[in-house]
Amino acid sequence: MTMRQQNLPIEALEWIDERCAQFERDWQTGSAPDLQSVLPDDLPTPQREALLAELILLDVDYRRRRGQSPAEQEYLERFPGDGQAVRDAFNISGKPQAAFVPPAIERLGKLFPGLQILELIGAGGMGAVYKARQQGLDRLVALKVLPDEFGNDAKFALRFTREARTLAKLNHPNIVSVYEFGSVDGTFYFLMEYVEGSTLRAAVQSRQLGPEQALAVVPHLCDALQYAHDQGVIHRDIKPENILLGLGGSVKVADFGLARIIGNESASEPLTATHQIMGTPRYMAPEQLEATHSVDHRADIYSLGVVIYEMLTGELPIGRFAAPSAKVKIDVRLDEVVLRTLEKEPQRRYQRASQIKSDVQSITSTAQGGDAPTEIQSPHGAASPSAGDAVNSSGQAMLEQQELAGRLVLTRRQLMQRVATSLRPLFAGQLVQLVFGVGLIALGAYGWTRNTEVPHRLLCGIIVHVYGVAMVIAAAAVCIRIKQIDYSQSPEQISQGLGRVRSLRLFFGPLLGFAWWLLWIPVAVAIGFDEVVVYPNSLVPSLAIGVIGLVGSLGLYWRALRPGNPAAGRWRTKFAGGSLAAAVQTLREIQQAGIR
Repeated sequence: MTMRQQNLPIEALEWIDERCAQFERDWQTGSAPDLQSVLPDDLPTPQREALLAELILLDVDYRRRRGQSPAEQEYLERFPGDGQAVRDAFNISGKPQAAFVPPAIERLGKLFPGLQILELIGAGGMGAVYKARQQGLDRLVALKVLPDEFGNDAKFALRFTREARTLAKLNHPNIVSVYEFGSVDGTFYFLMEYVEGSTLRAAVQSRQLGPEQALAVVPHLCDALQYAHDQGVIHRDIKPENILLGLGGSVKVADFGLARIIGNESASEPLTATHQIMGTPRYMAPEQLEATHSVDHRADIYSLGVVIYEMLTGELPIGRFAAPSAKVKIDVRLDEVVLRTLEKEPQRRYQRASQIKSDVQSITSTAQGGDAPTEIQSPHGAASPSAGDAVNSSGQAMLEQQELAGRLVLTRRQLMQRVATSLRPLFAGQLVQLVFGVGLIALGAYGWTRNTEVPHRLLCGIIVHVYGVAMVIAAAAVCIRIKQIDYSQSPEQISQGLGRVRSLRLFFGPLLGFAWWLLWIPVAVAIGFDEVVVYPNSLVPSLAIGVIGLVGSLGLYWRALRPGNPAAGRWRTKFAGGSLAAAVQTLREIQQAGIR
């Protein structure tokens, strides 16, 4: 039985944790502790294997830091009776590579009876997150469950217990709080603070962050990182997906230390659990990509620089990239700040996240002649304090802007969602029209293909067929126009999209709608009621009434929309439909509120 298949009690894991911590302290004091002296002889086999595997991981790590190259064979010779523990420490057995499938809500409900699981929020390689209600305290929480493949991994359980305790102690307004952690029936979980809002990734992708909002988010991130670094915790996976924007304007960093807990045990190189390649490559510091053993808090500084660059420019700093001010109108002094965070050599970067915050706030609260100033507006539209204003006024304005940034992004998202929701009835109606048009095409084809030798039936079938095609084209055109509206664009561009939808409605509306004054006649013939419809005593009055109705309707329509008619705008709104009118009204409110 391998160590991964063992299931040690928590007391044994805690005991192992204490021994490993002492082993690390001995290394850190300068002495090289002997593995045999730390490993008791009277331990039960499962516990001995778990302790030995973890001690070997630590021993290999610290020896490599001293320039040595410990090999697996060396440990096999030193511990001939513990070959499985040695091989497990060097990650020979590996883990299953099957894709992670989030557990069903019903299963989680049974595992966590104290929680009401509401919905799956998101899932990825590091697990799945669910929105839940903690019934005892009547509060919303986020439940993060890790992949089941860790359930029978004693080494992972040890690392999880050790690291999760540290994460649970992080208490900062810009860090997602961890309320509880543990394992239930082999499922490892975190019970965390629930943040109502969106991720920074969604805001960046939808291009909702202007330079002022992006720079207002930065101090929050710096505060979170500085606090964690002061506690000895490195995030290792700073990226927009792990940054949450709350509805109240809060900015919170999630998944602190999770990359260290989960690690990359399927790596081909025998890296330790502490120094494996962890994180997302596009945001990782060069030393992380190179899998060196000098990864420290400055790796988070580099990842923060990538995030800042992406927030400002919408692009990633890959290869030979331009300075931010070459892509967006910002103070050129910010280039030095961003580029310094992106230095390849850790010693040339900022050494503390608080230094980034200080420089950004200093630049954004003052204006320098000759530079392109970063204009940060207060919530009331006033410009940021000038260099001559009091320092307290500058700081207060910056705090207000920080709080405003998240609210603007999320408020805009919610309002644009209202615009999209207003168009749903129109879209659904067009789908119904499309289906109806297909039916008319089939009816018309049935009418003319079976009666090619009967002139009036042939003609009526063709008319119905062509009308059905027109209905399908009109419905498809409107649906396409609706789907082409990009709600991440400016309100003016969205308004143009709505205008194109309205133009189609006003063009096809009379063409298709008023034609029914006469079209019912060929439809009836195509169905087979021609003996009644074409009878002279009924056909002549029907045609007369139809022509009068069609001409009268078109006349009234033209009078309502003719140039110079003061009521033309109101009539256009009515003819375009209430759904489109609601969308236009909502967008107008957004523009009046000054939300871009």
